Amino acid sequence: MSAFCFPPLPGMGALAPWQTSTTPNVTDLYTFLTTVAGIPTSALPSDSAYIPWALSYAEEMTLQVLRFVGQDYYCFAVYCLATSFLINWCPDQPGQTYFADLRKTWNLTGFTGGIIQSTADQSTSESMLMPEFLSGLTIGQLQALKDPFGRQWLAAMADNGPIWGIS
Repeated sequence: MSAFCFPPLPGMGALAPWQTSTTPNVTDLYTFLTTVAGIPTSALPSDSAYIPWALSYAEEMTLQVLRFVGQDYYCFAVYCLATSFLINWCPDQPGQTYFADLRKTWNLTGFTGGIIQSTADQSTSESMLMPEFLSGLTIGQLQALKDPFGRQWLAAMADNGPIWGIS
């Protein structure tokens, strides 16, 4: 029986299937984008200038403390945020609408001024408990909640406590 685990558990020490290195790099990010995220190579060529830009942004925004949890976990968090960044900002290739369609499907360009806590009409009513940590999120972090890769990045960051404003 294989010891394969996806995503790798924090501190597992093993390289994930998309990794060739224990440090984030453009080659492994591209493999992550095309395999894990499922972005077609026709929508995002391997020589796109947006890939290193997204990687640089994600490395700057991801807590270095994740390296101590495990280099595999740090890389996973960086690649998740880079993917979220590309989904939000990467322009489509000529004749393609992949990113525009994804942004429309997930309503990434629609304004959300906050989290809906309750709604009601004459015959029905719904409410949700708003977790306290949501009130401390920045606009960028609220945007990250809109796609699955941004949510995974936020989860990795929040797992490390209130050292950066999320707990």
